[in-house]
Amino acid sequence: MGGSAIAAQLDEMALKIMMVEPGDLSVVGELVVLIEELQEMPGIEGYPGLQRMGQALRDVICKIVMTELPDSAENYERIGQCISMMQEDYRKGGDDAAETGFVAIVKKIELESDEDEGSVSEIISQEGAVLARSTTISAPQGMKILESSPEEAMEFLQDVELLTGFVGETMEHLESIEVNVLELEDNPGDLEIVNKIFRPFHTIKGVAGFLNLKSIQRLAHSTENLLDDVRNGVHVMDAGVIDVVLKVGDFLKTMVDNLRVVLKEGPEQYKKYDISDYVAWVEAVQKGGGASGTAEEVAISVSSAPEVPVQPLVKQDIAPVFVASGGEAELLSAAAVKVVAPPKASVGDSIKVDVEKLDGLVNAVGELVIMQAMVRSNPRLATLSDPKLIKDFSQLSRITSELQKTAMSMRMVPIRQTFQKMIRLVRDLSKKTGKEVNLVMVGEETEIDRNMVDSIYDPLVHMMRNSVDHGVQIPGEREKLGKPRSGTVSLRAYQKGGYMVIEIEDDGQGLNTEKIRRKAIERGLIQEHDNSTAYELNNLIFLPGFSTADKITDVSGRGVGMDVVKKAVEKLRGKVEAISSPGKGSLFVIRLPLTLAIIDGIIVRVGSERYIIPTTAIQESLKPPRENYNTVQGKGETLMVRGAVLPIIRLYHLFNVEPTYTDPWDAIVVVVEYEGRQRAIMVDELLGKQEVVIKNLGGLSDIPGVAGGTILGDGRVGLILDLAGIVQSHSGHAAVEAKG
Repeated sequence: MGGSAIAAQLDEMALKIMMVEPGDLSVVGELVVLIEELQEMPGIEGYPGLQRMGQALRDVICKIVMTELPDSAENYERIGQCISMMQEDYRKGGDDAAETGFVAIVKKIELESDEDEGSVSEIISQEGAVLARSTTISAPQGMKILESSPEEAMEFLQDVELLTGFVGETMEHLESIEVNVLELEDNPGDLEIVNKIFRPFHTIKGVAGFLNLKSIQRLAHSTENLLDDVRNGVHVMDAGVIDVVLKVGDFLKTMVDNLRVVLKEGPEQYKKYDISDYVAWVEAVQKGGGASGTAEEVAISVSSAPEVPVQPLVKQDIAPVFVASGGEAELLSAAAVKVVAPPKASVGDSIKVDVEKLDGLVNAVGELVIMQAMVRSNPRLATLSDPKLIKDFSQLSRITSELQKTAMSMRMVPIRQTFQKMIRLVRDLSKKTGKEVNLVMVGEETEIDRNMVDSIYDPLVHMMRNSVDHGVQIPGEREKLGKPRSGTVSLRAYQKGGYMVIEIEDDGQGLNTEKIRRKAIERGLIQEHDNSTAYELNNLIFLPGFSTADKITDVSGRGVGMDVVKKAVEKLRGKVEAISSPGKGSLFVIRLPLTLAIIDGIIVRVGSERYIIPTTAIQESLKPPRENYNTVQGKGETLMVRGAVLPIIRLYHLFNVEPTYTDPWDAIVVVVEYEGRQRAIMVDELLGKQEVVIKNLGGLSDIPGVAGGTILGDGRVGLILDLAGIVQSHSGHAAVEAKG
């Protein structure tokens, strides 16, 4: 299919050149578009000579339009001959004679120009010589480690504070580089983005040199030189250069991460990496040797080719300008070289704070909140009659509350950085699987507790890999199903009801519910005639070791299923669920608490115990009338509240405590919302609202229905309820009672 398409494209180019008249920039622009489409066609990589000639012909046409070469009928006739040579090269599967003829024709075109330097023919053929076959420098495979000693690490450990700052800032620079490189793929002519990539490499090189980090300095310097050529128009920011910059960035991350380990664990952990292959690769690409991963491809030898003063912006943006209609074309072509930079956002003053110091501040504020609650609950305070003292205490409470909110906001960071890492992931997976995937991200500015950011990264990677590898189909299959060739994976984040919600949705094939059901029966998880819903079956994929993959791939794991995702999310007191529509796609939803430190809660009493329910989940509290109570055989107890039938959850059953009241009409009912559904939690008494500091329960952290503990105002320990666990525990308890 790809071969016939290439032939058809060449035929269309031959037809288009026959229609060109001198001064007809609109048709010339259409020809340039055809050439660019040819360069992007599937299978074109199998015809390197054709690719080279296509690029050279495009450059010739651009020079004609920019009046650097004559806009004459003779030159258009010669361009037609060049296209004939390209057709000949394609028919013969690569032909040196055709390339030689092509070069000769291009030289005739350039002889009509007054320019003696920087000609296109000089780029593709040195001094008129026949195109030579040379070996393309292949991308380095892996990262080699050389022998080293702790003494070598001491050379750059003289100033630990400076090195620590370098590690943190360099990691930020490398993240920024990756994001901008991926943005450049969509906007290849944006010189401002190129500058945003160049500047961090320049900074890394300079600081690394100052700290005597020679390998990092040299590799960053080589890449900086390549990017400088792109800035100056000597080199085009093509796919090869983008691959180089991304892989160099990965290597630098590895080296800098090793420095982080050295700072933490000592010079014995130092690894000396061999950068020679990477430096040679970067320099070869800079000289024009190519960035292929195959060492035996045909390439053009341009090691001593002169620099060409053609701005990359002109080369990238010129085609759409030519296609403009009427007499506006010439005016637009002149305007094409002007780049209007987008307005820069104002940046406020900021200061970097060590993470340990920030955590120390938050912990101190947490203790302050606890002490405030203890003072407030002191019975002596109620006997005070001094109005000034009471006013001062109220002011102190207000300031404490503001301090707590400020400290907590300092822990909150946008999830943008985590989301942006998914761009590179999807890009690489698309190439590896041969799929076309568009990534759509929404809600990147949604804030999440900083301590959650790193923990949620791995689950997200696992789920994104599954969406691309198992969800989205290959282009051919999608077309047969009437879908667009390119699949879409959407990554969304938003806040709802005290939770951060992250959604991963794809428009692929969806989960195979029947296959999941068969696997569940095979493993004894359900019975043959079980009436489980599709939702319940789909969520079985989160059980340990549950996988329906027919084959193990290096893209989406080792077939161990999604239980690793569930465990990681539950460790953050969150929940994950799967929703699927067969043939249309899948939606995975992760719900996480907004913070792991301090929450607002309502303190409730059940018997002699105190529990805290997060206020964000509470809808209302009431004392229900007896006639609103009902029981449903096999389903449990229900309560009618404002026309809705709510299941009753008795906390004393779940935690095995002796309650004051056993009848709902004598007790207090707290109506909570979880996953869009309401439940009625039965308690003995509401004791009040309080900001509580979440404390880890250590070895008791796996108790179902408990998210953590806190110290209450009277000095006692209260348990913070986890609604997800409460609902699950109640469902299991009700099922046991129904069977009994």
